[in-house]
Amino acid sequence: MGRPAVILVMCGSSIATSNLAAVKLENEAKRRKVKIVTKKGKIADMNTLISTMKPDLIVATAQTGARDDIKVFSGVPLISTVGQEKLYDDIFAYIESMGLGQ
Repeated sequence: MGRPAVILVMCGSSIATSNLAAVKLENEAKRRKVKIVTKKGKIADMNTLISTMKPDLIVATAQTGARDDIKVFSGVPLISTVGQEKLYDDIFAYIESMGLGQ
């Protein structure tokens, strides 16, 4: 299909939760045989990171606000594990719908 999906994983400080969420996404992508590249950042730098990294989607473990220019998924289920499987299904269905990751 297409190139790997670029996922910008964001949290408040880009230290702990974004790293945990990125590792979980990478492991699930391997399990599903979907190619992704994760990049990490903090919410305060979101606009700059979007313009420089050109991600296909964002997974945020903190509040980002609504955006019209890029799909944003709440990454809270990756930290709490409540709803984690549904989030994986939603993210990987979105990646597939964009023709990416294969």
